[in-house]
Amino acid sequence: MASPIIVAISGLSSTGKSTLAGFLPSIFQSPNYAITILHVDDFYKPQIDLPYREGLLDWDCAASLDWPKLEDAVRRWKDGEEVKEGKINPQPNFPGEKERRNDECGITQALVELLRDEVSGPTTAFLPKDDTQRILLLDGFLLFTPSTPASFRSLLNLKILLCAPYAEAKKRREARSGYDTMEGWWEDPPGYFDKVVWLNYVEENRGFFLAGDVDGEVNREVCESERVKVKRGKSGELEEVLRWVVGEVKRVVETRQLP
Repeated sequence: MASPIIVAISGLSSTGKSTLAGFLPSIFQSPNYAITILHVDDFYKPQIDLPYREGLLDWDCAASLDWPKLEDAVRRWKDGEEVKEGKINPQPNFPGEKERRNDECGITQALVELLRDEVSGPTTAFLPKDDTQRILLLDGFLLFTPSTPASFRSLLNLKILLCAPYAEAKKRREARSGYDTMEGWWEDPPGYFDKVVWLNYVEENRGFFLAGDVDGEVNREVCESERVKVKRGKSGELEEVLRWVVGEVKRVVETRQLP
């Protein structure tokens, strides 16, 4: 049986992680694939246990997540158990937001079908006959940073870090109406992106970039050592990012199955 593959799609808030993860099951759709998605938003600690930063409740740091629960779910999936955690739907469910995101992403059904054809041929040829490649997609922030438990990071076969310039990410985040959490509706208070989201992102991911500049050049030595793949994207470029992500997943499937 093909070894299960665990893909972590992580990075800055509002870079399209959930949108991209949502397209992948439609692309890796042949009978040779079995894809499960776990959304990290389903693994927050109770709100009463969340830390504060700059006087604001901090939903965007590693300490806000229940890592033992998340790691247990991943290990159970790896052992062959069907895992369905939480209730959060990462796709927006409030008026106008889904349409806004669909307009922005620019990913067409024609592209999805094209990519599906690309991965259903040569990629599946690496699999034994009648075998199924199980793939777990983890969608969330801070999935492989210094604050992430080492035991969890060791489970990941592919680490994808999605980036965006400060101004672009702030604009996207502040355009959102809010977030559906396990305990109700959350809206960012004034200044939340600058005081919480951006600072956490920089502190946790600066090691992947030269001189710690997250808007600068990638530190290739560190990224290769940590097996992290970095992709930058701007609004309207999600089609290109999707092509790249599919190519990276395809590469891992093929190399994992080589004799």
